[in-house]
Amino acid sequence: MSLKITKDFAGVVFTPRKEEVYPGAGVLYPRVIELHHAGEENGTLLATFDHSTVKEPPVSPIMKSTDGGKTWTRLGEVADTKNGWGIRFQPVLFELPQQCGDLPAGTILFSGNAVPLQAFAPDNPPDFIGTELQLYISRDHGKTWEYRSSFAYGGVPKEYNFDCLGPVWEPFIYLNARGEITIVFTDEKPHTDRALNQCLAVIASKDGGLTWGEPELIVAIPDGIRRPGMAIVTKLPNGKYFMAYEVVNDSWQGIYYKFSDDGMNYGDPADKGIRAETKDGHFLGNMPYCVWTSHGGPNGTIILSGHHDGQVGHPDGGWTGMRDPGMFLVNYNLGEGPWEEIPMLVSYDSRMLQAGWSMGMAVIENDTKLIQLAPVQMDPALLQIAYGLATLETVED
Repeated sequence: MSLKITKDFAGVVFTPRKEEVYPGAGVLYPRVIELHHAGEENGTLLATFDHSTVKEPPVSPIMKSTDGGKTWTRLGEVADTKNGWGIRFQPVLFELPQQCGDLPAGTILFSGNAVPLQAFAPDNPPDFIGTELQLYISRDHGKTWEYRSSFAYGGVPKEYNFDCLGPVWEPFIYLNARGEITIVFTDEKPHTDRALNQCLAVIASKDGGLTWGEPELIVAIPDGIRRPGMAIVTKLPNGKYFMAYEVVNDSWQGIYYKFSDDGMNYGDPADKGIRAETKDGHFLGNMPYCVWTSHGGPNGTIILSGHHDGQVGHPDGGWTGMRDPGMFLVNYNLGEGPWEEIPMLVSYDSRMLQAGWSMGMAVIENDTKLIQLAPVQMDPALLQIAYGLATLETVED
């Protein structure tokens, strides 16, 4: 048995106006969820993304679809009401499936990276706090938002900023095995000791996101070179947590993964994990997203997306130019063993650097459909958020 993905529909979630965004990409990093604990609004899709507006401070739009993702309207926005800096990067959405602290099931969580405009100035002092990962909540299914807490602080948004306070990046929200709100994020602060370049950390809250425990490093490769980041976590039917992430600055760069029994402990942080790879040595380059569907066989299927394809033995890593449509990697054995390739739902031209930048996915409509969102090129210098919709089926080989 295997998974069949039949593309049914394609369209656009959001198109920016040239005059409202900075020259270049405009929109990046889309994320999408389906509501399951919203009463009459169950089945509604919510989406968000980076929106690099000229107007300061930037906000993260919240888009809504009530027809399975075919059409979209703007429902609201998340603004940085704590500092007024603006939510600039890496938004993520999560619907609480159960009570957490004083937050009932159905509360929507949002996390994003708040960054002040002056953090981009080249003469900022080493201890200038320029990245702050914030948590917001919505009690009305995404219409309005309130600040809840901040859980990670870092320096200016500059990579390889050795000997200075490094930045924090890329939060992702889930519940751990104790039912606590848990966030995995990219942490570049530890690189001040030169043994660590960039790391992945996890942090949890026992009171619904009001306060947080101490972060713990979960992937920290002590060679001063390799940079794990952009982690996504999905829970498998065997109870294990599957965490996919990129590892760059490595001759074996690609998308790697680890397992956890409790959503907090992912084994030895120095272990870089397992690379998702086919029998023929094909792999995905970076910027992962992963979901699980019950279709495809007795263990269901893990679906993994990424930004670039590679092949072992290619002198340039096997990067492609035009991707039409590029490939998912799928695994039918709960992450064990080799992966297989299936065409993705959204095409983009990877010759534009930020096209395809961190695509989001969700399994929707009672596990019968898959939606994928991606930033795609709409002209030589501007992106829009596009989507593909597909039917999921189990077929006999």
